[in-house]
Amino acid sequence: MTVIKGCRLICPNNTHDPILIPDREPVYVGRSEATRCIDPRCSRKQLEVIADWESGEVTVRQLGLNSSAIDGIELEKDRKCKLPKGGTIYLLVGMYPQRVEFTYKESPKSPSSPKTENSEKKNKEKKEALKRPASDHTSSNPKVKKPRISSVQGSKSHEIENGSADKAVEEDEEDIKQLEEKLKILKKNAAEKKFAFSSDSEGLLADNEQKKMTSSGKGKRGGGETSGSSLSKTLSDGSSLKKTSAGSCKSPATKSSSAGSDSLNRSAKESEGPPATETKWQPFEKLYVCTRKGVRARDKIAGFDIDGTIITTQSGKTFPTHSGDWRILYPEIPGRLKKLHADGYKIVFFTNQLGVSKGKTTIEDLKTKFGSVLDKLGVPAQILISTGGGMYRKPAQGMWDFLCQKANDGIKVNIDDSLYVGDAAGRPEKWATKKKKDFSCSDRLFAMNIGVKFYTPEEFFMFQKTAPFSLPEFDPRATVSARIVDPPSASLTSKSQEVVVLVGFPACGKSFFSKTHMIPKGYVHVNRDTLGSWKKCVDVCAKALREGQSVVIDNTNPDKESRQRYTNCAKTAKVPCRCFFFTATITQARHNERYREMIDKSHQPINDMIMNTFKSKLKVPELSEGFTEILRINFVPKFKDSKNERLYKQYLLEK
Repeated sequence: MTVIKGCRLICPNNTHDPILIPDREPVYVGRSEATRCIDPRCSRKQLEVIADWESGEVTVRQLGLNSSAIDGIELEKDRKCKLPKGGTIYLLVGMYPQRVEFTYKESPKSPSSPKTENSEKKNKEKKEALKRPASDHTSSNPKVKKPRISSVQGSKSHEIENGSADKAVEEDEEDIKQLEEKLKILKKNAAEKKFAFSSDSEGLLADNEQKKMTSSGKGKRGGGETSGSSLSKTLSDGSSLKKTSAGSCKSPATKSSSAGSDSLNRSAKESEGPPATETKWQPFEKLYVCTRKGVRARDKIAGFDIDGTIITTQSGKTFPTHSGDWRILYPEIPGRLKKLHADGYKIVFFTNQLGVSKGKTTIEDLKTKFGSVLDKLGVPAQILISTGGGMYRKPAQGMWDFLCQKANDGIKVNIDDSLYVGDAAGRPEKWATKKKKDFSCSDRLFAMNIGVKFYTPEEFFMFQKTAPFSLPEFDPRATVSARIVDPPSASLTSKSQEVVVLVGFPACGKSFFSKTHMIPKGYVHVNRDTLGSWKKCVDVCAKALREGQSVVIDNTNPDKESRQRYTNCAKTAKVPCRCFFFTATITQARHNERYREMIDKSHQPINDMIMNTFKSKLKVPELSEGFTEILRINFVPKFKDSKNERLYKQYLLEK
């Protein structure tokens, strides 16, 4: 038996030394030398952590004003939460991770009775006997009870004991024989399962394996069987097995050879995995995954949203009033899902639940609710729940990527045969009689990002016609212009002293443009985010001009009043002033902002209110304001790698 002898708080990134946690005494962690956290948003007593050594339970309570998190789920101030086993605590959401680690020691054994000691000894001898060769399981087998000889030879007791011993020997020998037979069968199956394709581009069987199959006439994999001669015939024409975009193997052969290919696929068993033996809930960063008992990994995915697609509220309200406020949307849904499952589809639900990170609901409530929904549907399914923003929130395809890479037992998903159904489809007001406008387009965009067929619930379950819809004005998949400036003949910098005033939405690329094109040419960079106020910006600009330097004003500068401050500086210094107007729309700027949040966890998000404020104040700059030239600057993204480029070219906005 083991008992806890110590507890400490450690950083997975090894940024600080372990912090000891006494038994059932509160420890306060936050901005301190012990945690090496100097973030001013983090309180000195940001979290209270209490560990119970006897039970191994850890409770966490947020005391600071800014949100902490457990496994990516934001905490609510002053509310005690139990830390899941192996869970990660974040002093601030997504930052400064901490883990609780217990250390153990063996407790002293209590005195055992002679009877208990004898029982343990017999069990130990029995286990050792099974490890010996079959030849040892006879008279030398310590597992076998030897006949006890009575002091009175030929007595009745002697006969009974001898008979019992002989019977025990026979039963033990029979058990050993059965175990050995099972072992032989397992070894034989394991050897036969080693048949596989060679890694050459033609996709033919490795020569030695092909010979074995041809001679034996049969090949097995995953329990299926196929004729060796039939398999050789199927592949002998030199047809290559090419990988499709979905990652599955398809032969380019004609329909006449499709039967052989189907036989091969069935024997390979690459389209299905074993059923889950129990229901599991697994937490990841801003993602929870529920895999119900009986779910099989499959190469065909039937994906569904939940709210508004599978269920609706019983109360008739837009949002549920409690975890039991739901009903199945259409009576046809359970039967249709069962038919899909019978046809070889894996049923997977993808749902955004931002209310978890905002404290409006809990993952425990969702477990109860979705468990009841699956019971009602009567079909084994998997659920992926995005609890916050970022990669996993639809329409970004993070949940789908997680499914394919980590939650499908290595079975490659066939995109062409998969589908997705959701109600956030971008349909306008009155797309059908008495129907409201869809709250967003996230489900349709999610399917477009993945590349699977998309249906609304009405189209899929009720076989209604496709309804009209609209997509966001900014299409990230479109080829971006490689031309940075209009007119193309214009020069971005000047050899003479000047002031350049930038105008554009937040996240439209102004700072990146300044650092790439202006600062390397000697321009003094003036930015309100770093200086703190427009007055300091004006002072720095005037000082640089007095010292004979050129200046770039990297602020949003939406109206004439804000721009006039710098045209006046240029006029006083008797130098020209140009304006660079960034053409990115508010939709593209919001897309850029969402992209930055996903690739840079240290980035401070810019909310929609700031974007809308700029839009309401924006006055397109004119030469009459005192500018000698106005250039239009196009947004041309630069990517660190192909992964970032792929992410940027997804639809990331829900509307």
